[in-house]
Amino acid sequence: MLRHTKSSVLDQLSGVETPSKLSGNEFELIVYENSVINAKSTPFEGLLRHTEDREFPDIIAADLFGVEVKATKKDDWTSIGNSVLESSRVKTVDKIYMFFGKLGGTPDIKYRNYEDCLKGIAVTHYPRYQIDMLLNESDSIFKKMGVEYDAIRTSRNPVKAIREYYRSQMREGDALWWIDDDLDKTATVSPIIRNLSGLDAATRDQVKADLFVKFPEIFSTSRTKYENIPAYLAARYGVVTANLRDHFTASGQVEVSFSDKVFRAPRIIGELVKLAELISAVLGDESPQSLSNAWRKHVASSLDTAEKAWAYELDRNTAHMELPVRASILYGAALEGEVKIEGR
Repeated sequence: MLRHTKSSVLDQLSGVETPSKLSGNEFELIVYENSVINAKSTPFEGLLRHTEDREFPDIIAADLFGVEVKATKKDDWTSIGNSVLESSRVKTVDKIYMFFGKLGGTPDIKYRNYEDCLKGIAVTHYPRYQIDMLLNESDSIFKKMGVEYDAIRTSRNPVKAIREYYRSQMREGDALWWIDDDLDKTATVSPIIRNLSGLDAATRDQVKADLFVKFPEIFSTSRTKYENIPAYLAARYGVVTANLRDHFTASGQVEVSFSDKVFRAPRIIGELVKLAELISAVLGDESPQSLSNAWRKHVASSLDTAEKAWAYELDRNTAHMELPVRASILYGAALEGEVKIEGR
């Protein structure tokens, strides 16, 4: 039936002056009407249904098979498809085919098994499949992940498996900015991109405390210590900055009063003391496992709390500083109000 529908739809498109001006809904209706005609004298005669706008797929045959109709006004075979959740999928449909119209250039049509032409994941307001009608079957997103399409679509949390695959492909400085388990489930990112310098002081301090926890290498001498932060800032907070280093190391050094001693320390230690309570609050929402994910490294089992794990990383990354005590001790003392930064 799909083969005959392809021929009849192409015949109809040949009579349209400018096929690329057809809307997606108009093309979908053309496909449905021709499918009804071509279903005559087949087991599907009288059993085709054009679904509602928010149902998936677009055409149902005998409540068992489905056809998802897509079109592009461009002269290529790619498009953005449906949500990976498939929450609007008609439950009785077992098998789906993709019927794709290329309306730009010389109009043409291809149809394939739905899952065989899903190349990857794109993100609009939610993760959606990328369609490529020329895709080799071995290059589908499911082949890359090593899982079956049906296993993903029937999973209680399909995004989780997809997210883990993309996380495994991440390079230094990359971040998943969509639906990440490591982010607060109640958090939302504003559609407005903000500059870190433009945030109010309280919000900026909260962001900096989070960065201290998620990126303890900020305290180190590494030349690449800031490289992973911009992607996280954009993903987590919708925030950018052109002078990230200045927020932590500008103004050189500070004077620290602790245990009847006054000593000079890098300004970032002053920030550590100032933000100690906010850092503690961030750590209260973390676990060694979540920090392991954030740091992309194994956390020793002996570090059985987020605070212990972070304190270890803090001391490791500040070992080069000439401090009279470990940085983690200053952090703990700051929580007790036993440290003072001169001039504050």
